[in-house]
Amino acid sequence: MPLNIKNPEVEKLINEVVAITGESKTEAVKKALLDRKAKLSLRVTEPREERLLRFLKEEVWPQVPEHLLGKGISQDEQDEILGFGPEGI
Repeated sequence: MPLNIKNPEVEKLINEVVAITGESKTEAVKKALLDRKAKLSLRVTEPREERLLRFLKEEVWPQVPEHLLGKGISQDEQDEILGFGPEGI
């Protein structure tokens, strides 16, 4: 079944992608839909806890200096981060 795009903004985006990639319009739309489908399927199939753990492993922990990994912070450090002074709230 043919697809008829009647939205000027969508047509403009397709033309921009085609100009950058040299792909056909059909190929550009196909790849965009495959990318979106992959992202949506991750959201559906991966439980929230696993997504959070993956985010921590891939995005957060690599930025923490190695000598600080696994080190907890004291109550005083927690209070300082939260903006509590020595005299309390």
